[in-house]
This record gives sequence, C-alpha cells and structure tokens, in this order.
Amino acid sequence: MTKAMAAHQPNFLPYLGFFDKMRSVDELGTEPGVFIIRDDCQYVKRDFHSRNKIRIYNGWKWLNVPVKDNAVPLKDVKIDTEGRINNVPWATYHLRLIEANYKKTPFFNKFYPDLKKIYLEPGDKLAEFNIRIIKYLAKCFGIKTKIILFHELPESVNGNNASETLVNASKAVGADIYLSGDGAKNYLDVSCFKDVKLKFQKYKHPVYPQRFPGFVPYMSAIDALFNIGYLPRSGEVVKITR
Repeated sequence: MTKAMAAHQPNFLPYLGFFDKMRSVDELGTEPGVFIIRDDCQYVKRDFHSRNKIRIYNGWKWLNVPVKDNAVPLKDVKIDTEGRINNVPWATYHLRLIEANYKKTPFFNKFYPDLKKIYLEPGDKLAEFNIRIIKYLAKCFGIKTKIILFHELPESVNGNNASETLVNASKAVGADIYLSGDGAKNYLDVSCFKDVKLKFQKYKHPVYPQRFPGFVPYMSAIDALFNIGYLPRSGEVVKITR
C-alpha cells in the first residue's frame, strides 16, 4: 500500500500545473493521495499569491487582488475590500475582464456562473478566497484529491528546514511518497527524504485551442477550463474541434 502527498501555496487562480500536481498524487499511490495547502508560508507580493494571468486579444493581462498586509503568513493576509482598479471595485473589474475575454469560449456558460458567485462574496482573507477558487476549479476538473490546510496539521510537523517539514507533513498524513515541483530541486535537502520517497513532477505545459489566435502558455487554469472544459495532461496537444 502506498500513498502520495504534494504541497503548494494557495495561489490565486492557479495555472494548470498546480492542478496536474493535485491530480497526480491520487495516481501515484495505491491509496487516495493528499494535497497540502501551505497557508503558513510568507506572502510574496510579486509571486502568484494575489495575481495571475488571463488570455486577452493581444496576449495576456494580470489580474491582481489588492491586499492590506504583505509581511505576514498567507493565512493572515487581508484583502483590501475597498480596493479599486481603474476606479472600479477590484472584484467587478476582474469579472468584467474575464467575461469580456472568455464569454465566447465553448464552456464559459457552464463554469463562469459559480466562479462569479465566489467573486461576489470574496470575504476579507486572501487565502480563504484563493482556496475557495482552488476547490471549485478542482471540482470542475473532476479532481477528488483530499485537501488539507497546513495550519490544521500538528505543530510538531515543523522541522529545522523546509525539507524536514515536508517529510514530517508526509508522515502526519500517512504518505510514503512526496511529489515535489521540479523547481524545488534547487532547495530541497534530498538527504532528509529517507522514510519518504521523493518524486518530482515532470510537467510540460499542454497546448490547446484558445479564444484568440496563437497559443500563450501559463495562463490561469480558467483559460483551459473555459476553452476546452477539462484538465489536459502534461504535454497533451488538444486538437481544435470547433
């Protein structure tokens, strides 16, 4: 019997690789996997914690969530509920931009209404807002992986370094495999993974039909959701069917 775990910070409107990792932990082991959301990590303004990209007619555009705090753990970062973009309330601005650029996609009408509902009641905590979107998109993609927030784990999982913490978290949820993003090769201490097998996600961004000519990768996962209606596999080339 084997069980896999992966972990990731609660990014805003994550890209496809985020959900590919979530799906993969259920496929790696013989038992259902676990996906840990690292809401304990420090907020980084220029990371994807409060911003991500959507496809527009001439390339791509950032969607930014205005926040009040930037020197605290992600679980404590507050949304600036009065924040405005181009003199428009930020959530309204996001929804208008999403609708303008995706309303003609094949699956927009199927998935947009529930995303809009989340936006209309974003709350005042960034991580909670992001997690609601993450869970909704996971549901849309048919992912049933168990999601656990890091702060829900025992304090004893915190190790002397990031690698020890991940090993301890894996053991805490009964996992003997830890699936890491490929970029973590630069900082993980492989020697810590003695009782837990370390695997790396080998992700190649898929190619699929987009609303506008040409293909631009690394957009928010809503781009694929609205355009093709499912989570494409790593390296998949989706043929145009419309």
